Amino acid sequence: MKQFLSVSAIAMAVSFSSCTKEEAAAPVSNDKTIEFLVNGNPTGGNYTFFSFADGKAVPASDSNSLKWDFGLRFETFIVNSRAGGPGNAYVQVVNAPYTEIVSGALPGYKQDTSVTQRAIKGFEWYSYNATTRQFSPIAGKTFLFVTANSKYAKMEILKADPADDNGNPVTPPTRPTKIKYTLRYFYQKNGSPNLQ
Repeated sequence: MKQFLSVSAIAMAVSFSSCTKEEAAAPVSNDKTIEFLVNGNPTGGNYTFFSFADGKAVPASDSNSLKWDFGLRFETFIVNSRAGGPGNAYVQVVNAPYTEIVSGALPGYKQDTSVTQRAIKGFEWYSYNATTRQFSPIAGKTFLFVTANSKYAKMEILKADPADDNGNPVTPPTRPTKIKYTLRYFYQKNGSPNLQ
């Protein structure tokens, strides 16, 4: 009987210990980090379109659809709404660190109203060194999106590096043909504004 009790006590202790370890496990992050290669011509050429739902670039042939949320060319953003596309996307740049943004339900969203009145202005999120052709995203700037399909997403730009057509780094006097962006984002596919 004593042997049975001590085996039971050990089993309970092991069971309790494993529950505690499971409860203490760190939550799995739903943030994604990707590299996104875009046209490096500041004055013309195609935009590269991005879908939060798919987590990748969208072909230019789908530019007149709801399959993309924002587009980039050099440092110019467009969003899929009004002047930018057929969707109903909105965006804003918030002065708060990415990790502190836990909800997309904030006032201040905008749309592109014309080709000259864009929702995102370059000075809002980066500084630029003309000598090195290097973008420096400003710390503590977070992009909040309502996507073309009315879902919420948040994004930060970690890097924007001058590159060639294959994404390899270039340095002056070589002119970049592409800009390689490194983006971190969270997409809330269930439609709620919860961004954590």
